[in-house]
Amino acid sequence: MCGIAGAINFQNLDATSESIVKSFSKCISHRGPDADGFYIDQNIAFAHRRLSIIDIDSNSNQPMFSKDKDVVLVYNGEIYNHEEIRKKLHKKHIFQTKNSDTEVIINAYKEWGMKCLDYFVGMFAFAIYDKKKNKVFLVRDRLGKKPLYYVSKNNTLFFSSENQAFFSSGLIEKKIDEESVYNYLTYLTTPAPKTFFENVFKLEAGHYLEISLNKKNKKVQYWNISDYINKVNNSNFNDAQSQTLNLLEKSMKFRNVADVPISIALSGGIDSSLNLHYTKKFRADKIASINISFESSKKGDESAIAGKYSKENEVEFINKILNENDFTNWIKDYLEISKDVPLGDPNTALMFGISKIARENNFKVLLVGEGGDEIGGYPIYTKLNFLNKVNIFIPDIIKKIIISLFKLYPNNRLSKRIIRSLSVPSYANRFIFGFSEDEKRNFWIKNKKYNSYEYLKKLADEIRSDIADSFLRKVLNIEYKLRLAELLLPRVDYPSMATSIEARSPFMDHNLIEYSATLPWNIKMKNGPKSILKRIGEDKLPKYIVNAPKIGFGQLLNPFFENELPAWFHKDVIIDKDSPIREYVDINFLENLYNRHSKSKLYGFQIWTLYSLNLWMKKNFDK
Repeated sequence: MCGIAGAINFQNLDATSESIVKSFSKCISHRGPDADGFYIDQNIAFAHRRLSIIDIDSNSNQPMFSKDKDVVLVYNGEIYNHEEIRKKLHKKHIFQTKNSDTEVIINAYKEWGMKCLDYFVGMFAFAIYDKKKNKVFLVRDRLGKKPLYYVSKNNTLFFSSENQAFFSSGLIEKKIDEESVYNYLTYLTTPAPKTFFENVFKLEAGHYLEISLNKKNKKVQYWNISDYINKVNNSNFNDAQSQTLNLLEKSMKFRNVADVPISIALSGGIDSSLNLHYTKKFRADKIASINISFESSKKGDESAIAGKYSKENEVEFINKILNENDFTNWIKDYLEISKDVPLGDPNTALMFGISKIARENNFKVLLVGEGGDEIGGYPIYTKLNFLNKVNIFIPDIIKKIIISLFKLYPNNRLSKRIIRSLSVPSYANRFIFGFSEDEKRNFWIKNKKYNSYEYLKKLADEIRSDIADSFLRKVLNIEYKLRLAELLLPRVDYPSMATSIEARSPFMDHNLIEYSATLPWNIKMKNGPKSILKRIGEDKLPKYIVNAPKIGFGQLLNPFFENELPAWFHKDVIIDKDSPIREYVDINFLENLYNRHSKSKLYGFQIWTLYSLNLWMKKNFDK
């Protein structure tokens, strides 16, 4: 787990580019404090920052070279099945390290070319330089767990694990991307290849970029979750449970491979509890579980459950009880280190805090539960499915009448839900975390040509409509390609790497996901959300965990959204006349939103969406 950066110019790399890449390395040092390294020739400058997790010997430092020196690699991530691949390769290829997954990538490339990607199980972003072919390949893993950004300037392509490196080095001027801000206001992120900055691009999940001399750069999609969602697996529930269990156990075993101790972010839910169960099964060294709770709220507090289960497993339980100042300081500290994206998901700050606690207790690896709900289904999917059927059944003219009636009661929770449910495409309802298109039209000051639903429709249309459960399959495609790849996984990667922690997601194994994606939803949600995982949990976990209601990580923050946050919003956004968000959002709307929330307590998350955007803008653009 590391940070990578570089510059590529096959027509002659200048000395300035070399110094810029060294500046990149310094900027992303938090991603790899254990070692740094550089490779420079007339065409290429590579930089690497290492966080030593597997084969921690210095012989595994990077950049790493093939035995014949013809291939050079800088790599961020983990190939969990590297031992299996090494066994396949050892008769034909010479290995110079004892156990390095980095060297496995090099020899796998030597053996199979870019088909080597088909063999890798893990998370990765890497740059591999083939001197014989005069080519560089920039690669991002299938699901987008690891980020990779790039910029073109003066016939040179620059890349880095974090886009802030481009600005700290002075390579390009920092300019905000207007459309990305518009999209953020709906789904709290922006889809790759766009970023929040003009002229900075993010490689899409499941893609690689091929760069060669005198040829146009070629982008290749080597993996697509849609291919699996469009397949129908007619397994029965018992077979699906058995196959899911086999794949999950293999994934858990892989994610517990490390030459350093492992900690678990333990909420008390099924996913994180299964993480602890399997870590205890596969490892005999020091293990700790980490839980956070708020002193001002018992709602969403699972610390008692987490503590009880930790004690039963005889692992150290670290519980942090937060006050308002703790959360404020985590936001402030995080934005000092990571400026790439706004904190649209407030759980980013919580993940930063948990990672910080892990690091303070001498851990380098943290297991997290992301991906379990996509395998088994969120509780909201049942409502979405019903809503879709209602939207198909009710004529548009009747919808308009109903919406008009409920607009008479804007500060009523039911009114708010019905208006949104009937006024937008059913699949879009799942991904409007901030504001709908109708709401944005009323306050957006800039260019009016954008439409955030268009990208959602594009992803939905990738899925067949002739399958019985095609609606939820369309929703799942958007989950994986937008929400997970560009919102949830960055909220894991950025805050964990900001504290030099490697976060692993056992439920994000691509083999497990490929299989699960083919299963019909009446199997996955046979007895409600996550039916298969709950059945698996019944054999592994205590009843007080399996039967507990699902509590989202962010529910800890509900009292904060209702009470403390509005005061911040009023002070920092409404009154402060220099707030950058006023360039995009009408001041009358900001004031009206604050007043409506004061009366109803219904708009806390929308206030957060605007507040965190404004905070990020200040951090990036205030002189």
